[in-house]
Amino acid sequence: MAQVSNEEDSKKLQPLTVPKIIEQLERALIDIKYNQSDNSDDFYFNKIENESIESQDRSRPQFIGKELMLFEMIGILNGKISELQKKYQKLKSLEDREEEFVSSKANQITEPVQDILEYAKLAKSGQMDPNEALEGVSEVAKKLQNVTTVVLDTNRVTNDSLTLSKKNLNINEIISDVINSIKSVEEKVPIRVGLDHDIEIPVDRVRLGQVIQTILNNAIKYTKTGHIKVESFVAHQQNLFIIRINDTGKGIPKEILPKIFDKEITGNRKDGNDTKLSLYLCQGIIVSHGGKITAKNNEDVGCTFTITLPIKKN
Repeated sequence: MAQVSNEEDSKKLQPLTVPKIIEQLERALIDIKYNQSDNSDDFYFNKIENESIESQDRSRPQFIGKELMLFEMIGILNGKISELQKKYQKLKSLEDREEEFVSSKANQITEPVQDILEYAKLAKSGQMDPNEALEGVSEVAKKLQNVTTVVLDTNRVTNDSLTLSKKNLNINEIISDVINSIKSVEEKVPIRVGLDHDIEIPVDRVRLGQVIQTILNNAIKYTKTGHIKVESFVAHQQNLFIIRINDTGKGIPKEILPKIFDKEITGNRKDGNDTKLSLYLCQGIIVSHGGKITAKNNEDVGCTFTITLPIKKN
């Protein structure tokens, strides 16, 4: 719908806003009720009835019957109202998910604080050696720091404001360190490693390590038999460093796979491992590196996660 001037030499069509549509609707209703027309208005409703809107030359007539103009404005207004309702529902849904996310993190923040207070109480009463209590407080404080970092980073990813601390580092060393730390804790199935030649690229060591560890933790959790394979490839022609993590687990449910990196699907979990991120946050970290992360089910069993990182800026 466009606003039409009543001046003969003005052919320019102007878009209508909702307030302007309402204003013109009110004028049209008054005009119809009293059978009056004011040529000084922005709209002049011609009294010619039954004029076809569709014409052979496809040009829009400058003047149409006031009833047709009225119905057309009502249609546009209804469309704009529907559009606003959809936007409101989308914002409401996002707000609800944010509230749910914060609530899910509340316990993970409250519990460590209670543990710190308990350590202090035991040390003060003499039921625990002060040095042992201090060591316990230090461990809990690290967990609390990890949780708060996850909350803040998730919010930064959502707002596209995540800042990385990047340095030129050997990526194979980061991968090896993560694998060794996992093997030292628990290794349910063999982890096979095949890394390409060493190369340094600018990355945030801590965050990239967390991403790799999260994917490996998921692979270990859902792989009861078989093996997990971690590989790296240097693709100079494509300017990419590729990390591939493959397992022989049960794979990703078909209904989850297309939205596995969505925020509402992959909420952060505690699972006894405070460095485990949501896949939503993993994706945000890799994207902030200028890279990409994908997931797919294998043809036989298990699934494969692939991370691609730029070797250098184009």
